[in-house]
Parts: sequence; C-alpha cells; structure tokens
Amino acid sequence: MKRKFALIAACKAVLLSGCWDAKEPQSINFITALGIDYVKGEYTIYAQVLAFGDISKQESSVNTEETGVWIATGKGETISKALMSIYPASQQKTLWTHVKAIVFSKSLLNSNLGECLNSLLRSSELRYTPWVYGTEQDIPSILSGVSLLNQSALNSELMDPREVYEQLSTIEPLRLMKLINGIREPAATVLLPSIKLTDKVWSSKEKPISLVRLDGAYVISKGENKGYLDDGLLNGARWVAFKNMHRYPLLLKIKDGGQAQINILNSEPLVKVRLDGGQVKFTVKLKVTAAVSEVAGQPVPTSLQIKEAAAAQIKQQITGSFHAAKAKNIDIYGLEDMLYRRFNRQWKKMTAGPGGQDHLLSSFQLEDADVDVKLMHSSTYKLKYH
Repeated sequence: MKRKFALIAACKAVLLSGCWDAKEPQSINFITALGIDYVKGEYTIYAQVLAFGDISKQESSVNTEETGVWIATGKGETISKALMSIYPASQQKTLWTHVKAIVFSKSLLNSNLGECLNSLLRSSELRYTPWVYGTEQDIPSILSGVSLLNQSALNSELMDPREVYEQLSTIEPLRLMKLINGIREPAATVLLPSIKLTDKVWSSKEKPISLVRLDGAYVISKGENKGYLDDGLLNGARWVAFKNMHRYPLLLKIKDGGQAQINILNSEPLVKVRLDGGQVKFTVKLKVTAAVSEVAGQPVPTSLQIKEAAAAQIKQQITGSFHAAKAKNIDIYGLEDMLYRRFNRQWKKMTAGPGGQDHLLSSFQLEDADVDVKLMHSSTYKLKYH
C-alpha cells in the first residue's frame, strides 16, 4: 500500500508545473522613471534604471557609495518606435510596470501631450499611478539626480512628492490618472507640477549638490499647455483649486504693529456659480483652519487681529491670482468645469463657434471671496482675543 501511494505521489509530482523560465529580479531591467521630449516631429524617451542593490537601500542602512542610476535613450517618430529602440542594447528583459514618475518636456507640453499619453498607455505595461511633472530643464539631468546621504533614488521627491507636500503644501502632486482625466474631460483644468534641479540648498564637502524641487505648475486644459504659474499665481490656486492642504505658512503683518506667522492646516473651499446675462459669476467661500507658530513685535497681536489679517491676505491672494491669470487667458481655478457640469446647455452655447473659448473666459467674474479663519491653537503663545 505504501509503495502504491509513493508511486501515485511521484506521478503527480511529474505533472506539477515548474519555474524553469523564472528570472531573478536582478536579471530584469525595471524602469523606475521616464522622461519624454518632442522636438521637430521626433520623440525622445529617457528611461531610468536603478542598480538592483540601490533599490534595496530603501530598507537598509545608509550607503556611503554613490547611487547607481542608469539612463537609456530611445528615439522615434512615434512613442512605440522610441520605446522599442531601447530594447536592442538593453542586454536583458525590460519591464515598465514599476515606473514611479514621468517627466514631460515643455516642448512636448506645448505640442503633443494628448497624443503622447494615448500612445504611451497603448504601447507599454505602464500603470496609471506614476507621479507626473513638466520641466524646461534637461530631462536626463533630472532623472540622474541624487538623494541625500546617498540613499536610493527611490527616496527622492521625484519618486514620491507626498512627504514633502505634507510638510510644506506649496504645489500639489499629480498622478498620471488625474492628468489623463484633465485632458479627456472637455472642460477640465489640471495643474501639472513643474520640476527642476537646484544646487542652492544642500552641499557636501563644500561642494553644492543638485537635488530636485517643485517650482511652479503648468496649466493643462483640453490637452494643451495654457501657461505656467509661478509661486505668486499659485497663491490663489492653493486655496481654491488644491484638493488637500496639509501645512502652509502664512506671514501676517498686523496694521497696528507686530507680526505673526500661522500654519494653514486645512482649507475647505466652496465655489458657487450663477449666470447673469452674458456673464458667468462665481463666489468663493473658504473655511481655513490654522495654528499660530510665531508672533513678534509690539504690541503683541490679538487672536482676532491675526484672524482678520489672515482672512484679508487670503482673500487678496484669491482675487489677485484670478485677475492675473484671467489676463493671460488662464482658467486657474477650473471654473469652466463647474459651469460645464451645472449649466451644460449654456456652456455649449458659450463655447460654440470660433473664439468661443476665449469669449467664455472673458465672461468670468469673481463676485466675492469670503474667508473664515479658525485658529486651533496658539502653541505656547498666550494671545488675547481682542
């Protein structure tokens, strides 16, 4: 009986599938970041690969050796051809399923973004979750950027901007899926973060280190780049267009003397739209939660003065950014999408015909911005209310 069972087990073992064609991870090129440029009808793809040992640094102690970043370059009249031109010299299988970031050149944003994204998603195993950026700097330099303490490049802001944004909410990160939605929706506007290298902050052995940082945003609507927003114009968008606000400092100068700095911890915008003849009028109601981080000068400002100064400054930023962007024909707050969803018939009429889009934006009016500031606490400062 035992021999019979042993024979049956041996026969079953023969039928089991094996892993003869399995590959070790170090035998595969895992693309971790992409850069895409478009010049004179030709695409250039930059594909970043990290040394396999470099990836393991995420969970290991800091390495004193330089990080290993490899950049492949492919060119072609189409995205598919540019991607495939990388394969012949890649030595082993290349996978695109681990891409964490994509950087688009300003030239591409100004010409062929929609077609590029459609082709990219059809041509590879790319997922919809990478972080996306625009830049006017050299893309290979950005992809070759290092991390502090020679950590893995996977620990850089390029690969995951969330930690920096949670500490300082200057420019809201954007994933590929949100960018695609913004392009395909007929009235949507998305703010694509701009990324660049800077050597003005960190140094090692008295030599500057180039690290990535976000420095503005491109306004993408209907598959086109409508313009660039610097930090000044983003001041208004931060309160109205950003989906999440974690922590943003606001320096206040009190008119009776003294000054204070507060940290904005949360903002809840409510935008209402109404039609008035040929005008589209919007009102913004904003609830802000903040904490006092510092007060200085004499007389010491009261909590009421701080709240009033914060509300006035935020309102000025909202209205100022709106009018400055409108002068550039930019829908900075995504107001057209609100009109499209709430008054679709009127939106169709207003955008019909040549020049309809320009006429629509010129009809936008910001009636009022009402800001309510709530101070959660004043840290160790004892503030009077009045």
